[in-house]
Amino acid sequence: MYFIDRIIEIVTVPVSPKYLRVSAILIAIYKVLVAHVLLFVMLLGLAHAEEMSTILQMSIADQKDSEYIWTTSEQEESINEWRFKSAEKLASVTLCMLYIGTTLATIYVLSCLGLLIGTLRNRHEFFIPWMVVDFFGTLVSASIMLAVAYNKSTYCFVSKWQYWAFCAVTTAFNVIIWLVIRTFYKNLVHMTKLREVAIVAIPCPANTPGATVRCKSSSNGLAGPSPPPPYHYRKENMHLSDGGLKHVLFDANEANYLV
Repeated sequence: MYFIDRIIEIVTVPVSPKYLRVSAILIAIYKVLVAHVLLFVMLLGLAHAEEMSTILQMSIADQKDSEYIWTTSEQEESINEWRFKSAEKLASVTLCMLYIGTTLATIYVLSCLGLLIGTLRNRHEFFIPWMVVDFFGTLVSASIMLAVAYNKSTYCFVSKWQYWAFCAVTTAFNVIIWLVIRTFYKNLVHMTKLREVAIVAIPCPANTPGATVRCKSSSNGLAGPSPPPPYHYRKENMHLSDGGLKHVLFDANEANYLV
C-alpha cells in the first residue's frame, strides 16, 4: 500500500495546489509551441499549394497553344484538357482546405497566447477562448481518428491494436491537459471571489500630522489640491501572499467602510 500511495502521490503532484500554477504555465508554453509549429506547417503547405496552382495555370496556358489529341467522348474533349481540369479542381480544393486550416491554426495560436498570458498574470478570463477551442479541437480529432479507423487501408501500415493505443493515449493526454487547465481556472475564479469578499476598507485621516492643507482661496473661491494620502493609506491591489489575502486600502474619498 505504501508504494501504491507513493505512486499516486507522484502522479498527482502536477495537479496539487502547490505546483498547479507551474503545471499550467508549462502546459501553456507547450501549447504555444505546438500551435506555432502547426501554423508553420499550414503556411508552408499553403505556399507550396499556391506555387503548384501557378505552375498548373501556366501549363494550361501553354497547352492551349499546342495540338490536341481528340477522343470519341461525348463532350469531345482532349485527354490533356480533361486531365488539366481534374488537376485544377484538385488544386482549388487543396487551396481551400489549406486556407481553412491556416485560419483555424491562427485562431489556435491566439488562444494559446491568451492562455499563456492568463497563466502568467493570473487572469482567468483569458483561459476561456483556449478552453473552448481546445474542447472542440479534441472532439474533431477524436472524430477523425474514428473515421480513419473504419478505413481498411489504415491497417496496412500499423496493426489494429497499435492504432487504437495511439488514439487512446493521444486523446487521454489532451483530456488530462484540458482538465488541469480547467482546475487552475476554477481556482483562479474562486480566489477572485475571495478577493472581492475579503476587502476591508480602512478610512484615511483627513489631516495628518505635518501635512499642509491648502484651503479655499478667498479671491476666486476655488479649492486648492489636497495633500496626497500617506503611504500606508494609499490604494493597493490585493494579492495572495504566504500569510493569506492582503487587504485593499481605500482612500477616505471613496468610502469609510465597505458594504
